[in-house]
Amino acid sequence: MRSTKELAVRGEPSDLERWLTQVEAHLRDGWKRDRQAEERLGQRGVLGPWDVCFSCSAKADRPAAGLWVHPRGPNELSVSNVIPRDRSHLSEEENSRLLEEFEHEFLRPAASEVGVAAEVIEHRPTLEDELSSEAVRLLRAFSASANRACLHPNDRRHWNAFLVRAHQDESYFAAALLDEWLQREGWPEDTRSQLVGEYEAAKSLLAVYDEEAQRR
Repeated sequence: MRSTKELAVRGEPSDLERWLTQVEAHLRDGWKRDRQAEERLGQRGVLGPWDVCFSCSAKADRPAAGLWVHPRGPNELSVSNVIPRDRSHLSEEENSRLLEEFEHEFLRPAASEVGVAAEVIEHRPTLEDELSSEAVRLLRAFSASANRACLHPNDRRHWNAFLVRAHQDESYFAAALLDEWLQREGWPEDTRSQLVGEYEAAKSLLAVYDEEAQRR
């Protein structure tokens, strides 16, 4: 995987709270504080008090997407997770362009006004970066107990529990990250390829299921 950018903001908790308020005040050109997305994840019990979503509508040179702010300790917030709204994935260029727009138009002006430090970090993502702690736990439990030559029914239950949890968390990670993780854990190539294919198929199937459920 290529390196990606991560936006970091550092300061005292009270200043970080003021920074979030200032970012929201600066939003324009189709950007908004996405409280519906926050409420949706909050109902699933996977949202903390410092997890905030900003989203943008689509226009000619920009896809619709959501950018999540997550805490990295008591004195740091991170913006690295960009979620597409009307497609299954974003290209690396689109992902980078969205982060750059958010940084230039909102993040840095608000940081300057409040007096917090802002930094762009080159980051090589891992699968764990894209998953909730519960999804990581389920994946590790599956990997530790599964028969890697031929998955047994109980292995399947553990694997499916991970896939469902990742979907519930809206963790739309790249399949290459899963492949890298399985390779590091020593999974054979054939089984690894099978699991990666199943992940991609499950992601598409569950997305269609959600769309149909919303229409009812």
